[in-house]
Amino acid sequence: MLYIIGFIILFCMVMSLRALFYPSRWKEHHVSFHHFIFLGMSYITIMVGFGLLFTLLELEGVPILVEGGKPLTGDFLDHLFTTMYFSGITLFSVGYGDVTPVGIGRGIALIESWLGYTIPAAFVVKSFIHYDNK
Repeated sequence: MLYIIGFIILFCMVMSLRALFYPSRWKEHHVSFHHFIFLGMSYITIMVGFGLLFTLLELEGVPILVEGGKPLTGDFLDHLFTTMYFSGITLFSVGYGDVTPVGIGRGIALIESWLGYTIPAAFVVKSFIHYDNK
């Protein structure tokens, strides 16, 4: 069941990124309220998606994050809040260091931080560059 949920989460994130990185069919090519809502929804989808993936892996017993040098403890909500916090901090490239990735979590966090850098560039390109659809 967890694999199905993980696949659904990954599918939603890929579709959100696909909509952001592919050429725009928007008629307007300037920054508008619609564009900011789209950007915000893209960020939320990626942040929640990675947070849920971290949570699923932690629940499967795969060590992903340590807090204060110790593995995460607590119930499901504690894990969920900590992984969502870590996901947001990683996506926006703040990285306080209070929660750190270990093992495969480092690679996943690297991918998320890379997306955090490329999403604004894709937003600018999508907002200002007009593609000729011939």
